[in-house]
Amino acid sequence: MPVYDPRGGGNAHIDVVLSNISIQITNEEFVGGQLFPAVRVRKQSDKYYVYGNENTIPALDPGGDVRAPAAVATEIPGVAVSLDTYFCTEHAVSIAVSDEERENVDSPLSPDRDGTERVTSQVLLGRELAIHTLVTSTGNFGTGYSVTLSGTDQWSDYANSDPIDDWKTGRDKIHSGIFTLPNVGVIPYEVMSQLEDHPDFIERIKYSQIGILTEDLIGRMLRISKIIVPGAGYNTANPGQSESLAYIWGKDVLMANVPARAGMKMPAFGYEFVWPVGGREQVVERWRETARVADVIRVRRRYDLKLTTLDSSDKAIAGYLIKAAVA
Repeated sequence: MPVYDPRGGGNAHIDVVLSNISIQITNEEFVGGQLFPAVRVRKQSDKYYVYGNENTIPALDPGGDVRAPAAVATEIPGVAVSLDTYFCTEHAVSIAVSDEERENVDSPLSPDRDGTERVTSQVLLGRELAIHTLVTSTGNFGTGYSVTLSGTDQWSDYANSDPIDDWKTGRDKIHSGIFTLPNVGVIPYEVMSQLEDHPDFIERIKYSQIGILTEDLIGRMLRISKIIVPGAGYNTANPGQSESLAYIWGKDVLMANVPARAGMKMPAFGYEFVWPVGGREQVVERWRETARVADVIRVRRRYDLKLTTLDSSDKAIAGYLIKAAVA
């Protein structure tokens, strides 16, 4: 049923065609969705499971699992989990598409498609920035699960730094806490552009057939299955001011354990809890504003971002952060 929008001149309705266009827009440079898989929820606010290292299998005394005939099997405690609460806040952006725009193009759908792509990218950019802030704040990580490099330790110092050892420290720290290796690494473009020339890596591949340092080769050397190199940027200036461009992910490196499938009971570095609109993770609505001689297109997504594998102090232990990896 159409929903009346008080700002418009009529009823807002979900546009299926534009919603499909919006869903297809992922922007390959945005990596947040690969770190925080989406979990669809039925309510705007509810509880979810928080996992910690208390979920490792307890050791029994030698012979503790032996069962005599007609005896009761040794019983162990069930999986211990705690609960926290999410709240899916709505994020929405709109844009007006005038009749004049449609009259000046060959395809009448083009302005609607362009507008949908623009507002969708704006919402996804907001989510990307929120995820970046969450996972690059050292205060969100457990003790020993982050490090800030400086001076000769930064990987841009080819003579003194040791990126492979720094990575191994983080990898081993995660494994010691959850007994699982990280499987996703985020090495931003500003870091990768310097890391690919680092002698520690070049020395290890100089006799290979390829002889060129690729993301796949780096992943194999670092023992991690997936390396992501985000290069997305944005304008940090306020509207109307001179533009000030910056990379979203900057110079911080992250490794994390991300499950192959998302689920409320599946341990993970983090999740995006999504409360669907009309059965979709994000929708595009359109309505007519007669006084403006235009249609308004609005994209909506309702979500909350949570780190979900935590220690007793509610700090992340399924990820490791290397701040200021390069100068």
